[in-house]
Amino acid sequence: MRWSFPSHACLVALALVLLVLDGSPSRGAGEYVDGWEDGPYGTYVVPDQATWAAYYRKAARVRLGPEQRLPSGVSWRLHADVDTKLAIPRITWMPDAQSMRTANGMLDMVHGGAMLFSSLMGQHLAQTNDWRRHNGFHPLEYDRSIVQTDVGLTYATPTLMSLVDLDYMPADMRIATRIIRGLTFDLRTREMFRVEACPGSGLAYGAKGGDYRFQFGKLLQACDIETYLKFVRLLEAKAALVAEQIAGSNDRPDAWCSEKAGRVVAPHQEIVLYLTFGGLAVHNTEYDPISRRDHCSLKRSPVNPLILPYRELEPFMMPGAWRDELLKLH
Repeated sequence: MRWSFPSHACLVALALVLLVLDGSPSRGAGEYVDGWEDGPYGTYVVPDQATWAAYYRKAARVRLGPEQRLPSGVSWRLHADVDTKLAIPRITWMPDAQSMRTANGMLDMVHGGAMLFSSLMGQHLAQTNDWRRHNGFHPLEYDRSIVQTDVGLTYATPTLMSLVDLDYMPADMRIATRIIRGLTFDLRTREMFRVEACPGSGLAYGAKGGDYRFQFGKLLQACDIETYLKFVRLLEAKAALVAEQIAGSNDRPDAWCSEKAGRVVAPHQEIVLYLTFGGLAVHNTEYDPISRRDHCSLKRSPVNPLILPYRELEPFMMPGAWRDELLKLH
């Protein structure tokens, strides 16, 4: 899905946060969520981005993390909201001051959206516990509605930026409801992208019964079946190579999540994509057996995401500024 961010002058109106329980297609409880419009209770209708930014300015109480640096020289740190404990990166230095202001304004909006979603999920957990008490069940025990397990800025230049955000929602089930989110920003056009369905698809990417051909921003389009299967074969080959490299590792968690330990890389599963300086990050969301799924998908590791070098992806790339920038990386 592409989100176009309004200019600063348009950041004025507040909209209501809605939860629509209308049976519209969405991932079921226990399945992952990429974005704020799907939730375990139905479809969360995202307000406009002015609402996100305004909510962040109104509600956030921030604790700053240590400064970090990307290979491009861009410096950043996490801003963690004290109440929700949700953190989102902010840039502290970039060679283009205007791009830095644009990037941080967009990150304010993302942070506000995450906080709004956390507030809504907190209301539903409270309602769930009211129901459980009324019906003689023990209430769920939790200290926050969204538990963040990993977050970071993975790519930033004056033109493009990517982040990853991994979380789960407490639930009364063996399998948590996961949030596996990769977001990429075009700072020139003030747009935000993630993996989305191909043009003309009747279902959202990842919806039950949908197909998993995809497009990713202004970079990749794997929409005909031959191209898509070529991408999957490239991904499978990379997964097998990483599994071979990790086979002798003494790090049991990494080996546990490797291909030989049952990692699934198949044509019919969801992936999350984001940019890194080493290549395109392909974050796996599914594992077999399912007992590995939460452990292996909710923390970055040497085996997840897989990193596909941009040169290897050149046959899949669409012409344009994204392709030109990424192919120039060493």
